[in-house]
Amino acid sequence: MTGLDKITERILSDAKEKARSILEEAQNDCRRAAEEYAARAETIREDIAERAMREGEEMITRARSAAAMTRRNILHAAKGRMLDEAFAAAKAQICDTDYGKYKELLIALLSLALIEQAKNEQESLQYGDEVATFDTFEVLLNETDRARYGEAVIQGARKVTERRIGSERAAKLRLSDTCAPIDGGLILRYGDTEANCSLSVLLTQIRRELEGKISAVLFEES
Repeated sequence: MTGLDKITERILSDAKEKARSILEEAQNDCRRAAEEYAARAETIREDIAERAMREGEEMITRARSAAAMTRRNILHAAKGRMLDEAFAAAKAQICDTDYGKYKELLIALLSLALIEQAKNEQESLQYGDEVATFDTFEVLLNETDRARYGEAVIQGARKVTERRIGSERAAKLRLSDTCAPIDGGLILRYGDTEANCSLSVLLTQIRRELEGKISAVLFEES
């Protein structure tokens, strides 16, 4: 083998060794890249799965919350309707009761309104406030009640109140010629003031004060 052949063989050997080294390094790079991308893909997959699970749980929570709110709204509306019906029935029962009981209710409402007016006037005098005097305490009823009970209510309230507010003030009670657009009860008018003792106003006040207790009874709430 000549010197040239040896040089050529050495060059070829070095080239093969270099090529093998480059190939091994490329294969290692490919393996590392594949492992890296596989790990990244797994991380992405886990992230997606975790995000999907989290979003799913959030959707379930929102759905449960919406369902609970809808249930509460439905129950609240149902309770409201039942309370409306209960108070409407109470109003109808009061208006449809026999002559004596309803007449006595009107007398009681008028007497209490008169006594309350006299009490407020007395308190104003004690504080040194100027107090207006009234020649007439006018009583307004609806058309039906005026025809049935009008004068009887006036006379009954005079008898009830004259000891508490004085016969002179009680004598100022007058049945109005005007009928009030109310469903029951009465309105006491003196000067520019009106004491609204209609059944609607009274039942609204009672409902506001007792609705919780009535609701507990109707719906057996704990």
